[in-house]
Amino acid sequence: MALVPPKAELNARLKRFREVLRRERLGGALITEPVNVRYLSGFTGDDSALLVTENRRFLVTDFRYLEEAANSAKGWTVVTKAPLHSRAAGLMEKAGQVARKVRAGSLAIEANDLSLLEASHLRKSARGVRVRPTASLVDRLRLLKSDWEVRQIENALRIQERSFQEVCRLLKPGLREYEAAAELRYRMVRSGADDQSFECMFQWGTNSSLPHGRPTDRKLKSNSIILIDWGAKYGGYHADLTRTFFLGRIAPRLRKIHEIVAEAQRRAVARVGPGVPLKEVDAAARDYIRKAGFGKQFGHSTGHGLGLRIHESPTVSGLARGELKPGMVVTIEPGIYLPGIGGVRIEDDVLVTGKGRRVLSRLPIGLRWNGANR
Repeated sequence: MALVPPKAELNARLKRFREVLRRERLGGALITEPVNVRYLSGFTGDDSALLVTENRRFLVTDFRYLEEAANSAKGWTVVTKAPLHSRAAGLMEKAGQVARKVRAGSLAIEANDLSLLEASHLRKSARGVRVRPTASLVDRLRLLKSDWEVRQIENALRIQERSFQEVCRLLKPGLREYEAAAELRYRMVRSGADDQSFECMFQWGTNSSLPHGRPTDRKLKSNSIILIDWGAKYGGYHADLTRTFFLGRIAPRLRKIHEIVAEAQRRAVARVGPGVPLKEVDAAARDYIRKAGFGKQFGHSTGHGLGLRIHESPTVSGLARGELKPGMVVTIEPGIYLPGIGGVRIEDDVLVTGKGRRVLSRLPIGLRWNGANR
């Protein structure tokens, strides 16, 4: 069964969510996005929803998840919708009936996660309850990670770092990209990860110039640049790292852009701290790369938030609004990509603290990797 947060952790989340409901003058909220359902209740099943009011909390699910709900969503009143083959009330109808029964008054829904048909079913069954589409109220809470959440991200990082080191010792000419990627995923799962956070980007040679390339049947050569972007998921929480290094002889131009990216990444990490505008962190990396003459070869944002999703708020880019706050966890990952030649990206995961930052990842950054140059 999936890792369930401690009772105190879940109670604290629910308390903060109810404070949001009071501020917004809402009688309740219907949560349908699976990540947000998990965040508030600990429940990880599909096709389910939460109905939260000031004094009541319901998990609406079906027969398939009753046992899981009893084990993972303790304290929640479980309401069973009709079986999938039945014409009786489905998820939205059942949720609407419950909202009406408890006289919710006004009910917020996560507007982006309901189809027009689902919203129509909800309104019909919740007669007398004002249904208010809103931007996700839970996402606001998920921006700031608790100590427990940070530990899960660190657990994911330790798994993926150890697995990376193991796979690096296997790198040798003739190995195919997809073979290395499969080996890395296998070792992460064997070491306790839920799974990989995304398809590993194991790219060497000129394939490293693809910012979001996928593993191919390309064979590793004796003199190669190697870019690995990979992540592990633990307890539902994602980690994300990228390292670029070399096997054998290093081409001067690739050595140069590696040095530039490493310095740009260092500058951006050093800029992370409470109250710092997000766009200033992006500028710390982007301005350095631009002044080095490679501005056009760095076309993506400098980073993104991490948590129950691999990409979540905040975004660290030149267009980002807002500032960093203690509890946010972000990636810092500048890069330079030269089509037909090769690319370099370096990425770490960073926690914003009350006084500055803490880099959660521990892998060193360098031109070589132990075990990769035998």
